[in-house]
Amino acid sequence: MKPRVIAGLFLCSLFSAYARTEACSPVPKGDARWQQLDGQYARIERATIANDAMKLFAVYAPDFEAHMFNGEVWSFKKSADYSTAGFDQVKESISISNTILDLQSCEATILKTTVLQQWTRRQMSLGKLRLYQTTTVQDETWVLLEGEWKRKLVDNIRPGAWLIDLKRIDPTKLYDPEAPPFDPHGLT
Repeated sequence: MKPRVIAGLFLCSLFSAYARTEACSPVPKGDARWQQLDGQYARIERATIANDAMKLFAVYAPDFEAHMFNGEVWSFKKSADYSTAGFDQVKESISISNTILDLQSCEATILKTTVLQQWTRRQMSLGKLRLYQTTTVQDETWVLLEGEWKRKLVDNIRPGAWLIDLKRIDPTKLYDPEAPPFDPHGLT
């Protein structure tokens, strides 16, 4: 191809990507889609409390991906395998919540959310039952498939304070019970 044609195609693709991004608009709080997605998050919470991977992944699109904060991209299968293994470790969910902080409509069948997830549980770790408290803000894309909103993408994951046995840990590292408390801002 000639350089001008290549440059033209490149600019068209950039404009197309920009136009898709700009096409999103805020969804007013009273819009029924807030309640519809909140209902899907309630299903996720109930499935998590029940340690039921089948119910959890019933709200996921078949081409689901999770873009992890370490740069890995997890497929539906990898996410399902990880969650299923994790459910074996969780012995009690004390509380779980998914709070929608922002909702954007990008097309009639695409919604983007920013969600605050909070989960307190007792789970096995290094041969001992431990208290886990995790908080994360993440962006999610939902698509309307056969009349139901399905979680398609999780990305822009921002871990907040994660505690194990009431000690703050670095969520980017493997858990080490002997490590000093994580202090990202040098407060102690």
